[in-house]
Amino acid sequence: MIRFAPLLSLSLLATSLPAQVTVVTIPQGYAAKEGARSRHVPLDYCPARIQNGYGPNATGWTAPKVINELWARLDGTGYLTTAFSVDMQVLLSSNGCDPRTSSYTFKDNLGSDVKVFVKRRKFSFPSMSAPTTPPAKFSIQIKGDTSFVAIKPTLLVDWATYSTTNIVNTSFYVDATNLTYTTTGASGSVSYYGTACNPTDFYNYSTGYNEGEVFRCYGYTRNAGDWVLCWLGASQTALNLGGGCSLYTSPLLIGVLPTQTWSTTQMVNFHWGFVPTGMKGKTVFQQMAAFDSTFKTLRMSRGCQATFGDYKQVFPFTVSHRYGYGSGSTAFDPDKDDARYGWLGTAIIFEHR
Repeated sequence: MIRFAPLLSLSLLATSLPAQVTVVTIPQGYAAKEGARSRHVPLDYCPARIQNGYGPNATGWTAPKVINELWARLDGTGYLTTAFSVDMQVLLSSNGCDPRTSSYTFKDNLGSDVKVFVKRRKFSFPSMSAPTTPPAKFSIQIKGDTSFVAIKPTLLVDWATYSTTNIVNTSFYVDATNLTYTTTGASGSVSYYGTACNPTDFYNYSTGYNEGEVFRCYGYTRNAGDWVLCWLGASQTALNLGGGCSLYTSPLLIGVLPTQTWSTTQMVNFHWGFVPTGMKGKTVFQQMAAFDSTFKTLRMSRGCQATFGDYKQVFPFTVSHRYGYGSGSTAFDPDKDDARYGWLGTAIIFEHR
C-alpha cells in the first residue's frame, strides 16, 4: 500500500486542480486585453436592447462554429453596488447578418438563421466590485438554452433587457472595444429650417448622409397614437397650410409605410437605403407629417436639408453596435422601438464557449 501512495496522491491532486480553459473572445485577441471603451446597455440602463456585430476578421473562426455560452465581463472601472434581477433575452444570427449594424431597425440587421439563444427569463446579478487589475474576469454568463451554429464567419449578438419601469444600475458597465480608425473623404452635412406645428418641438433629423451609409430620417411628434409619414423633396418650399403649419418641401418620394407612435417620447424612423456612390455634393430635403388617432389634428415638422458627402472611417476589423434604452421619462420597448444610437468600431467583448 505504501508504494502506491505517491501514485494515488498524484491522482487525487490531478482531479482537484481546475481544468485549464483557453479563453477565446470576439473580437479575437481580448482574452488578456482590456477594451478601450465600455457599454452601459443593456445592464446599466434597463429596459434596453443592443445589437453587437462582428465581421469575419473580428470572429477569426472558420464556419461552422458552435456556440454554447457567451460571457461578458465588467469594464475596468465598472461595478455593481446593489444586486438586482431583470428579464433578459438573447438572439444570435450569422447567415446574412449585418456586422456593421447599418440599420436602426433591429430586425433589419438580423441574419436569416436568427435564433432565440436565450429565451426571455429572469437573471439575477449579485453586487460586483471593480477589478483590481483590469481586465476583469468573464463573470456574466449567458448560457444558451440550446446551442447556436454559426454557418458564416460573422455574428450578430442581440441582447435585450425588459422592465416595466426605467432602472439605473450606476456604473454597471461591460467591457467593449473602441477601435482607432483613419478617415477618407469629406463629410456631408444637415441643416434645418422653418417651424414645426402642433407642437412646435416636433423635431426631425437626418443621419447617414455619406456614400455607403444608410440615409435615415427620424423625429418626435411628442404624442402617442400618431400616424406619421416622411417624404423627400428636391427643393425648399414655404407653403402655408394654415393653423401655423407649412409645407417645407414638395413630396417626390414618400416613405413606404406610415408609422404609429405608442408613447409621447417615441422616436419614429424612416430608412431610405444605402447612399449610392456619386451622391457627393447632391442635396435632398425632408419633412414629416403626423395625424392624431382621430385624424382630426395635423402635425408638421420643420424642414431638413441634407447634403451628401463621401466621408468614411477605416477600421482594422469590423465591429459595431446599435442600441436604445429607457431613461428618465423616456420610454423604451425592446420589442417595438428602433435603435437610437450606435456606431462602428465599438462592440461588447464576449468570451465564447
